[in-house]
Amino acid sequence: MHNTSLIQLLTTLSTRERTRFGHYVHSPFFNRHEKVIVLYDWINGFAPVFEAEEMSRDAAWAAMYPNEPYNTTRLDNFISDLLQLLYGFLAYLQFEHQPVMERRLLICELLERDAEKHVQRNARRARQLLDRQAGRSFEYFLQQALLEQQLDQYELNRRQRRFTEHLQRENDALDLYYWCNKLRIACDMASRNAVIKAGYNCHFLQEVRRIYEGSPNLKEQPALKCYYQALQMLEQPDEETHYHGLKILLQEQSKVVTADELRTLYHYTLNYCIRQINSGKGSYYAEVFQLYELMLERELLFVHGQLSEWSFKNIVTTGIRMEAYNWTERFINHYQPYLPAEGRPNAVDYNRAALYYARADYKNALLQLQDVEFTDTSYHLGAKIIQLKSYYELDEPEPFFALVEAFKKYLLRNREISDYRKKANASFLQLAKKIYELRIEAPGLRKETLTARLETIQREVNSVNAVANKNWLIEAISKV
Repeated sequence: MHNTSLIQLLTTLSTRERTRFGHYVHSPFFNRHEKVIVLYDWINGFAPVFEAEEMSRDAAWAAMYPNEPYNTTRLDNFISDLLQLLYGFLAYLQFEHQPVMERRLLICELLERDAEKHVQRNARRARQLLDRQAGRSFEYFLQQALLEQQLDQYELNRRQRRFTEHLQRENDALDLYYWCNKLRIACDMASRNAVIKAGYNCHFLQEVRRIYEGSPNLKEQPALKCYYQALQMLEQPDEETHYHGLKILLQEQSKVVTADELRTLYHYTLNYCIRQINSGKGSYYAEVFQLYELMLERELLFVHGQLSEWSFKNIVTTGIRMEAYNWTERFINHYQPYLPAEGRPNAVDYNRAALYYARADYKNALLQLQDVEFTDTSYHLGAKIIQLKSYYELDEPEPFFALVEAFKKYLLRNREISDYRKKANASFLQLAKKIYELRIEAPGLRKETLTARLETIQREVNSVNAVANKNWLIEAISKV
C-alpha cells in the first residue's frame, strides 16, 4: 500500500484537508460505496505519514472483507475509486477559491433553464466579486470577458437583435487579457532564456511593444505596466534604470496587482540581481537583501504556508554576505517552523553552522555539524567545506588533512554530483591542502622562497577554470 499513487497523494494533505476529505468520502452525494468509506477510514488511521508496517494490502482487504479471501483485482478497484474521489476533492479545493468561475457556471445553467431573474441576480453578484478582487491580472480580465460573453448571449436570446454594452465590454476585457498575458509570457521567455539558454521565441513581440507604447489605455493598466517594465529589465540587463524603475512600480502597485503576480515579478528582480552579482557587481548583494526583506514582509516567498529550504538558505547566505549577523540569527529562529518538516533539521543545522563560521566562531560551527548526517548532496558539500575551513582557521592539521582525504573519496564515489561541481570541489581541496602545507612550513623558509611558492599557488588559483571558494583561497594565501 505504501507506494500506491493514492497514499503518495494523501501524504500531501494537511490535517484539516484530511478531515474535509473524510466528510467528502462519507457524503452519499459523492460516494455511495460503503466499502470505499471503510477503506478510507482504515487508511486514515495511519495518518499523517502512512508508513506503518501493518499498512499492507492484505490488512486493507481484511478491514473491508474480514471473512472473504483476498482479491487483488477488487482491492485495486477500490483503491482506484478512492483515488478518483481524492482527485475530485482536490479539484473542489481549487474551485472554492474561484467564486467568479462558480457564478459563471451557475449562470450557464440558469441560461439553460430560462431563469431570467436568477441570471440577472447572479450576474450582479459576479460583477461584485470581480470588483472585490485585490488585483487586476490576466485572469481577472479573462473572467470578465467570459462573463460579458454570457450576458451578451442572454440579451440576444431574450430580445430581438439590438445593441448591448456586453459585447463591447467582452472585447475590451479580452484585449486586456491578451496584452497582459502576452507580456507575462514574454517576460517568462526572456527570464528562462537568460538562465538556461532555452531559445524561446515570443512571436509578434515587436508589434506588441509598438501597440502597447502607442496605447494610453494599455499603459494605464498596473499589471501591464509592471510586466512591460520587467521585460525591459530582462532584455536590457546593462540598463540598470529598468531594474530600479520596476522596483518603484512594484512598491506603487502592490495593492492593485495580485499576490501571484507580485511573487513572479519580485523573482524576476531577484534573478536580475543575482546575474549582476555573477558578473562582478557585488553591490547588488544589498539589493538582494532588501528584496528578501520585502518579500518576507509581504509573505511572497511562502507556498502553501511553507518556506522552501532553498529560499531559507539563500536568505541566510545573503544576510551573511551583508554581515547582518544579528538579523540572520533572528531570521533562522523565527522562520525555521515554516520549513518543510522533512528537510527542517538539515536546513537549520547547516545554516546555523554557516552563521557561526561567518562570525569566526569556528568551534561552534564544527559542533553544529558534528552529529549531522546530511542526505542532500548540496548540504553535504557545503557542510564539509565549512568543516574544512574551520579546521584551517583553528590550525588543526590532523582533522584538516583527514577530512581532505575523506572528501576526495566522497567526490569520487557520489554519482549525484555533477562533473563541474566535482571538478570545482576537487580543485579547492588540492589548493587548500597546498596552502596549509605551506603555512606549516613557512616558519622554516627563507622569505624569498616563501614568496615564490605563494606566487606559484596564487597563479594556480587564478588559472583554474573551475574552483569552489576561490575568494577564501585567495584570502588564505594572503595570510600565510
